[in-house]
Amino acid sequence: MRFVILRTPEYGQDVYKRVIELIEKLGHELVGFIAFDKSEEFTSLENYPIYPLSHLSVLECDKFLLAASLNKYYLLKPAILKVGIPNEKLSPLFYVLQLAMEKKYEDILDPTIQKTLSWWKNHDIDVFNQHMDGVKDTLHEIHIDEKSGLPYINFESIGGKVHRMYYPKDAGEIQEIEGKKYIPNILREQTPNSPHLYITKKHKIDDGDILIDAGVCEGNFALRHIDIVSKVYLFEPDARWLEPLHHTFDGFGDKVEFVSKFVSDVSKGYFTTVDDVIGRSKGKNYFLKMDIEGAEPAALRGAKKLLTENKVKVSACAYHNSFDAVEIKSLLQSYGYKTSTGNGFMVFLYDPNIWQTMDFRKGMVYGEN
Repeated sequence: MRFVILRTPEYGQDVYKRVIELIEKLGHELVGFIAFDKSEEFTSLENYPIYPLSHLSVLECDKFLLAASLNKYYLLKPAILKVGIPNEKLSPLFYVLQLAMEKKYEDILDPTIQKTLSWWKNHDIDVFNQHMDGVKDTLHEIHIDEKSGLPYINFESIGGKVHRMYYPKDAGEIQEIEGKKYIPNILREQTPNSPHLYITKKHKIDDGDILIDAGVCEGNFALRHIDIVSKVYLFEPDARWLEPLHHTFDGFGDKVEFVSKFVSDVSKGYFTTVDDVIGRSKGKNYFLKMDIEGAEPAALRGAKKLLTENKVKVSACAYHNSFDAVEIKSLLQSYGYKTSTGNGFMVFLYDPNIWQTMDFRKGMVYGEN
């Protein structure tokens, strides 16, 4: 199979090098690159020529691969097709990873993995793959707060109450459709078949629990449960979310405590531990949710007192790094916890190491003592 890569500035040379290595290892051929930047025309990358856009019609290949994240790929695809590339010949750069993983896992007996390989025959590789089939898009209309100027949506908690959930003024999540602005698919990752579920029918937040939400983002998880928990600790170090979060949770007083630091196993500078924030606590009921970009193992080491001296349910993301699931399960088990993992597998395409690891990853590790 012959490939041409449509080069964008989104990826650096290290990613292209890994892609080329995979193409060659699989026995395929890279014809070269197409440049959208005129300054790159007729130069080279990793000893492969970079052609101008005008060469699209003369370069013979089986696939044009657009070097962009999946979100950008689907946004840019209509415009790319207009320049003359047939739909069946355009794929994301991750198509090469898809081919490599099909080869790597072809003899693996796990039925979920085999179902994914079968699904790939008619679909582009995705972070969630077949697990999200049939999930319908949802839209929450954006409103503007008159005092702060911040955008917000009306968001319903599991208690049935509607609360305002705020976003930054420059929120990239906002989409305009037919003259109105919306936030799409807020809870898509939390639909029943998703490998990214924080709660399940058996593993959930009970009335009166203390919620520790590490990796808050816009706060939808905490806000969904705000009416049933007794207290919430919000760990969110990203400065762009601080103002919106304070507006979202402004009406709940001392029930909500903000911690604008990274969660880790040390308390120093921009870092803190769960144990140092919570302080002395014994015999209480907690729900600890962690979605902190691969820092989950360190954060769990910094929560040893909380986890060993209280009744805690843990939902920790395990997909950011290859061995996170193994390490998280080991840590929790060393604290006396029973562990399990979520439904199915993810392919975490946002990890630059995925081109080397080529692995399926469990999305969540659950723990209960």
